[in-house]
Amino acid sequence: MPPTVTAADCDRLADAELNAAAAAETLDQRRAHLDRASVYATRSERIRRKLSQQPARSH
Repeated sequence: MPPTVTAADCDRLADAELNAAAAAETLDQRRAHLDRASVYATRSERIRRKLSQQPARSH
């Protein structure tokens, strides 16, 4: 079974990419990091939306 990626994981990756973009030496590097940050942020939102639409589990 593949590892589970959580919204928090995606948030951390997005944050790391934003930090890398801020430190990028060229505009192309900055854009690439910002593009990756956008992908991770979108994945985080989708995971959260999917979880919010699932019925609550009872124990």
